[in-house]
Amino acid sequence: MEELKIKIELDPVNDRIIQFPGNRSEIESDISNPKALVVGTDGNFRTVNTTELDRILEDLGDDGLAYSLSKDYVMVFSNRAIVHTEFGNYLVGSAVFMKTGRDSRIKELSSLDIKAIRTLFERSLVKLSCASVSFKAFPLDHDYGEAA
Repeated sequence: MEELKIKIELDPVNDRIIQFPGNRSEIESDISNPKALVVGTDGNFRTVNTTELDRILEDLGDDGLAYSLSKDYVMVFSNRAIVHTEFGNYLVGSAVFMKTGRDSRIKELSSLDIKAIRTLFERSLVKLSCASVSFKAFPLDHDYGEAA
């Protein structure tokens, strides 16, 4: 019997459920001036600098979606990481989080920002299950529709 496979390598471009049962298709770092934080629904996290943030956002391209975590933080993730259920849409994978200022510019993250983002995100996670596998997911308020 095939099992549920979730890939989370703290890369929002590629992290998601990669295999459902029966479907044959397929940490933190020591950066001194973090611009963003990548957090997975599995609880792992790492900081990224400007260069890697640019790469992530460029690689997400048209698949990237933004979601407001709070008035200070925005998260960006791949629409391919959304799981559609009869009860709603959920993110399974990872997202990159940024702090925005009143001028809408991305601000450098402090250790307090990192803790706040992780707390806000992790408190929102819910437990889902598929077959006999349970996993955490982030509920999305918006109806993103089925991915093409």
